[in-house]
Amino acid sequence: MAQAELNITLDKLSGKIYGDSDVYIAHRYGRTVISHYPRHRDEKSITPHQRELNASFSKISKRTKQELSDPEKRAAWQERYDEYRRHASQDLAKANLEFFGTNPDGKPTVPADKYYFTLRGFVLAQLSKTSK
Repeated sequence: MAQAELNITLDKLSGKIYGDSDVYIAHRYGRTVISHYPRHRDEKSITPHQRELNASFSKISKRTKQELSDPEKRAAWQERYDEYRRHASQDLAKANLEFFGTNPDGKPTVPADKYYFTLRGFVLAQLSKTSK
């Protein structure tokens, strides 16, 4: 990848340069990336299974926002999340097994390396597990 010192005017630009341009500018982690504009998926190429997953994630995401906007429910979720974090700080694999349990086949319900860094991520995971 080529690296260059850019003019100060590029530091203020982001996104497409102009309407029908193929050039896209993004700033990430202190670096400026200039590339082709990302191609978006054609609506016709999305499979029914993907549509179903998108719809269920949308439903769970909306429910998560509702749960976290209610102070009482948020406090209950925060308590569960804090308990999970106490377990996870000791041993993540053991915490996942103790906290989330196992599937009927005896395998953990969550991959051993899955660690929830935010309360929202934790709630999303819990609600997605219960909605199936």
